[in-house]
Amino acid sequence: MIPSDIRLYTWVDVEEVLLRSQEQEQWPKDLVWARGYWDELVLGIRPGTQSSIKTWLQEVYEPRFQDNGQQGNDCIILESAEGNQRTLPIILEETEEEPPTPKLIPNLARPTVIWQRTEKLQAPDIFPDDLPPVLAFHSFKGGVGRTTHALALAQALINAKQKVLLIDGDLEAPGISWLLESRLPYPPICFADIIALIHGDPSPDAEQTIDLATQKLQNALVDGIYILPSFRVNSRLTGLAIKPEHLIKGHKNPFILTDSLARLGKALGVNVVLVDLRAGLSELAAGLILDPRVYRIFVSTLSGQSISGTGRLLELIAKLAPSTRDKDPYPAFILTKVPQDETAENLIIESEQ
Repeated sequence: MIPSDIRLYTWVDVEEVLLRSQEQEQWPKDLVWARGYWDELVLGIRPGTQSSIKTWLQEVYEPRFQDNGQQGNDCIILESAEGNQRTLPIILEETEEEPPTPKLIPNLARPTVIWQRTEKLQAPDIFPDDLPPVLAFHSFKGGVGRTTHALALAQALINAKQKVLLIDGDLEAPGISWLLESRLPYPPICFADIIALIHGDPSPDAEQTIDLATQKLQNALVDGIYILPSFRVNSRLTGLAIKPEHLIKGHKNPFILTDSLARLGKALGVNVVLVDLRAGLSELAAGLILDPRVYRIFVSTLSGQSISGTGRLLELIAKLAPSTRDKDPYPAFILTKVPQDETAENLIIESEQ
């Protein structure tokens, strides 16, 4: 049965039904993979299993699956205007392929090929003990005090005699970069530079990038904090040629960004790497919030929209990048703008209602 919140307008919706079935572990063992296109849905199945696969499709896409028997013109009926029926052909392709080991990829894009999931996602290697922790501040919406709290934590760490690398990871609406522009008017290097350098770095662990950035950041020390702004010039907000998602999709190590930031922190001799991320469900933030090794700190007010959105973020993390190992830190929360004459517990209940 098609989930009630899905309407089959295009192949994207048809594929979403398959993704839901996979998440619920309802795929038949003889369905190896699925690949959707704008004009057809191709399913890789085990030899001699067409009949059972068609029966399953009938159940999953009821009442939209149309079985044309031996003619091979099976299809799914899409949402259509009256008198103009639209369909998506289904191609059943027999295969002996084995599903690859599923690996955690920290992005929001749906996979090109949906494979039968035979085991749990393979998480990235745990950070060595000599690397500083990476803390990422994130929020579902802006204006909740995320940047303010990132700066406050950086200052508190400095007051506690800790060394900090503070990164403005918001590449669309930089906050730290603007606030500290007068203190660091001509930054020697920026976060956008780091991303582009890693993208073109021939060394497997971006050693050349880390060496160069370490040297440049010696001139970006403000009140004991190494500052890495989003851009060297704040007016270049639209000049981002290489984005974080390019590293995730194009590099052999999809966690190269997190790994590089931790190694950069080690090279600088800092105790903590703090990153202020872009708000919302964005690929600009996904590389870090979908890395279970990162200390993910979510900032929210008690407004219904902010609480609900933060809840969705947690559901996404639980599905894509849960903390499953002893050394994987659990997400943390900061609730802001809480009226002094009210208890947080009561306000949370009101927000949920």
